[in-house]
Amino acid sequence: MIIFNAGAIIVTLLAALLSLPFYGIYYFGGMGEEMLTICASWMVMVASFIVKEGRLFFIPMWLLSIPLPFVVTYMAYEWTGIGVTFGLFIGFILLIIGFAYMSEKKRVKNLRSEKIEFPDREEDAEAYWQGVKDKFFIPSYIKMTPEIARFNIRVAETLEKQEIDLVNIEAFKTEMSKAGSKRKKIDPQAQKNLMEEIDQKIIALQEAKELLEKVSG
Repeated sequence: MIIFNAGAIIVTLLAALLSLPFYGIYYFGGMGEEMLTICASWMVMVASFIVKEGRLFFIPMWLLSIPLPFVVTYMAYEWTGIGVTFGLFIGFILLIIGFAYMSEKKRVKNLRSEKIEFPDREEDAEAYWQGVKDKFFIPSYIKMTPEIARFNIRVAETLEKQEIDLVNIEAFKTEMSKAGSKRKKIDPQAQKNLMEEIDQKIIALQEAKELLEKVSG
């Protein structure tokens, strides 16, 4: 059984890197061991949100990491610490949402000039499929507009020209064509199905790579 994937290793390394300043402050006596542990637990959560592909037992690490700062804080400062940590957590979430919203607005602004290109599939299939997934524009915080939908259709048509086998791509294009219509609503299941299909390809490649590393090692 694969306990963790390559993304989980990256999360661990990134969390350690982000925690280095706090270890420096601790080393020079600027904070105690308990506060160091709390700060490090927050960095684990931040790293998990940055590297969304991290998995433990196929469960997303960003989901597993959310309770971590609260548990660590309660062990050190009980409910007073939990109250402060909860306030920091809400602030962190609002900051992430604000950043994501501005990022999506910026992409819409530059959408017409955005090139539809993917990594070399023969050189790195996993990077190729990750590039495919990232190229589709599925907004989370802004409304799906006809311009975004047309861009997604262009991405889908580019993949079809490359003879890529995706079962759900036609249904996705059909739903994207409804964007902007007052009489027709986009079925979110179509885009969800396509993203899940791409995710399955990425996971299969990751598992094959990890199995090959185990065999060769």
